Amino acid sequence: MKKTLIILGAAAFLAACSSTSKETAVKSVDIKDAINPQLTYGKAYDVDSNEYKTITIGTQTWFAENLRSEKLNDGTPIAEVADNAAWASTQEAAYAAYNNEKPVSAHGLLYNYKALESENLCPEGWKVPSDEDWDKLIIQAGGQEIAATTLKSKALWKEGTATNESGFSALPSGFRERDGRFFIMGENALWWSTTVRMDKKNNLEDTHNGMYYSMDNNTNVNHSHIVRSVGLSVRCVKK
Repeated sequence: MKKTLIILGAAAFLAACSSTSKETAVKSVDIKDAINPQLTYGKAYDVDSNEYKTITIGTQTWFAENLRSEKLNDGTPIAEVADNAAWASTQEAAYAAYNNEKPVSAHGLLYNYKALESENLCPEGWKVPSDEDWDKLIIQAGGQEIAATTLKSKALWKEGTATNESGFSALPSGFRERDGRFFIMGENALWWSTTVRMDKKNNLEDTHNGMYYSMDNNTNVNHSHIVRSVGLSVRCVKK
């Protein structure tokens, strides 16, 4: 099956969001309203004792909701940064709730790239997925052309074609821009990948950008890079 990735540069992506989007209120949807009731889900817990639905898709087991832990799995607190200027300048692992309003469970929290670099963000036995993990999920969810349709929850997405056949239950939880503003709740979902982006010209790690996967109102899953200072959602996959 032909695989087509939609590549958006970080600057272009952020510019598009900033010019067309306004900060939106957090939508009230609980995990029980986001999952596929016809499927069987497991459970997992983070160090804060938050409970998560899990789902097995092919050979992988994933969280069926976004991470909302306020600590690393060794108990180290992650900094909550609400102030926009502080978010833009922070050099430490940080998280925020969308619009700084504590979310219902399914949306989770938004984390900067520093939070990933500890390698302890997900609970013990789980990890933040790499590009390889995401690509395997896309294949197991039916292939690039329809993967977003089968991975998205029926809740909140506007186009009405989401089936959530996989049980992944993706919600459009938006992101936090590098300057601290919040955008595209109800329109897009964006998750970090741990795969290091390389500066091919110099054959060095790109220390300014990180890889991510996203969904919008189309059926494809998009893959690109974005500046590390933004706040994106995190899904955990079993090691």
